[in-house]
Amino acid sequence: MNAPLEMPKVNTVRELRRLRARKLMLRLGLGVVLPTLLATVYYGLLVTPQYESLSSFTVQAADGAAAPSLELLFASVPGNAGRDAQLVKEHATSRDMLDHLVREQAFVEHYSGSSVDFLSRLDPDAGTEELYDYYLEQVSVDYDSASGLLRLSVRAFDSDAATRFSQAILDKSEEMVNALASRARNDRISLARTELERAEGRLGAARNALAEAQSEGADLNPAQSAAALYEVRAELEGQLAGARAELSALRATAPSGAPEVVAQQRRVSALQRQLDDQNERLAGESGASLRAAITRFEPLMVEKEFAERAYASALASLELARVDAARQHRYLVTLTGPSDPSDATHPNVLWSILTFLVFSLAAMGIGTLLIASVREHANV
Repeated sequence: MNAPLEMPKVNTVRELRRLRARKLMLRLGLGVVLPTLLATVYYGLLVTPQYESLSSFTVQAADGAAAPSLELLFASVPGNAGRDAQLVKEHATSRDMLDHLVREQAFVEHYSGSSVDFLSRLDPDAGTEELYDYYLEQVSVDYDSASGLLRLSVRAFDSDAATRFSQAILDKSEEMVNALASRARNDRISLARTELERAEGRLGAARNALAEAQSEGADLNPAQSAAALYEVRAELEGQLAGARAELSALRATAPSGAPEVVAQQRRVSALQRQLDDQNERLAGESGASLRAAITRFEPLMVEKEFAERAYASALASLELARVDAARQHRYLVTLTGPSDPSDATHPNVLWSILTFLVFSLAAMGIGTLLIASVREHANV
């Protein structure tokens, strides 16, 4: 009596299992097999192969220092050579570089050609942002701070185009480095020249002021004139002291009326008069005039001396700036490439199909879990 009652239940379980199996197979077919099959057809038959041109280069200094870790600009900031390498990297992947390739190298025409498959093709009417995003997919630049090397990768739909685009980027980058180096060199020399011109102006003004003061007075150098007067007085004082000593010696050995004693007395008197005249000259109106002239001329002489030293320093700084600017000149050095690829490297068909398969399985699994979760909440 019980067996006939259990048969429909067994059949129902089997039908449910078959129904679930059919649904699973349907989901696998639609969610995994069909997309993977389409990906296989696309990557195996339809996709346009791409060729990759590789280059490596660096920014070199004229003194032999390459562009490793970045140097002097500010204490904690990378230095000049490495900073230039970073600038080259930014420039190579900039919109300016894209504009250059569009204008000079027919970038849009190549990537939007009819021979390119519909998924890889660039829309010829693409907007600025879409075009730039597409450019970043085809061009990449990596910077190795340890070695200072920049590695450029350019992908295109034929070997010649990849090499041409890569060489154009290198040429434009070298032009930018040269422009930056020339500007820095010119700015440094220009600053040194400006300081030299300022020193020349100061020296000229000091000389003119001194010449004008000298033209208004009879004495070209009152300080030297005063020194000469004091030197004459000192000489007279020395001669007078010597004459008095001789007179004392004569008086000790000869009578006071002796001719040699009288002659020596006259010599002492003459020297004394000359010394008195010299003291009156220094203390009188002539001395006051000389002191006034010294007071006026001394600042002018000091300014002239300082101006001459400043001019000599500015001239030396200009020569040093020229030498240092030449020594620190930087330029782009291409180490390898751009390579001329003979075989297509992108896409990797097998890897792309396997990647698509894995993502399809993951998407189907996530979708199945989401549907089951929604049904469970609905039943609750």
